[in-house]
Amino acid sequence: MPEGALQRAVELLGALGDPPAQRTVAELAGVVGMPTSTAYRLLGELEAHGLVARGPDSTVSLGTRLVALGRTAEAGLRERLVAPAAALMEELSHDTGETVILTAPCGLEAIVLHAVETERHSVRLSYPRFRRAPMHLGASGKVLAAYLGDDERARLIAAAGRPGLVAELDEIRRQGVVCTAGDLDEGAAAVAAPILDRRDRIVAGLSLAGPERRILDGVDRIAAAVTEAARRIERTQQS
Repeated sequence: MPEGALQRAVELLGALGDPPAQRTVAELAGVVGMPTSTAYRLLGELEAHGLVARGPDSTVSLGTRLVALGRTAEAGLRERLVAPAAALMEELSHDTGETVILTAPCGLEAIVLHAVETERHSVRLSYPRFRRAPMHLGASGKVLAAYLGDDERARLIAAAGRPGLVAELDEIRRQGVVCTAGDLDEGAAAVAAPILDRRDRIVAGLSLAGPERRILDGVDRIAAAVTEAARRIERTQQS
């Protein structure tokens, strides 16, 4: 495979993962910024492996093989990360009275793997499983972005086009925790800490989210609680 072809093929798959579910080759090429001829060639290779499918109207969609791969990936994540974290997330939600979220990197986005909603308040945040959001927005995304490898970080910064993002991510990494308010969801605030592997690479992010007033009024206490819970989850991953 020519140099860079794998990355471009992944970009095509990523574009097919966003609405609409079906696009023409020309539309896909425009979305990812590549020549239509290159998109045709790469999509042909992906189709040969069952990763994309062509429709009778010349559109392209994700292939059925990805369903099997996705189920395997989900089962692996649940056994390796979600199941060990779930009880600790329940405990953190119970102690703080707020929603607790486990996120992981998904390309240039953060994806929700698991969430525990509080029952203490009638006004609370709800995060559906597998919700995706730009990684450069919100505490749950930024805590992942701060620990990306150099190449992924450079891609994110270039795509985000936000002045000051580099300095912000550097500061989050120095502090080991991040708090945002109204960054992703209006009226909401969140505090997040990273979950790292033995080599200090990002595995996931643990966030606690709620209405701005409740979070910001107790931000120091919440930051300490989230960081401690993240360290406890780390130990389940590293044992």
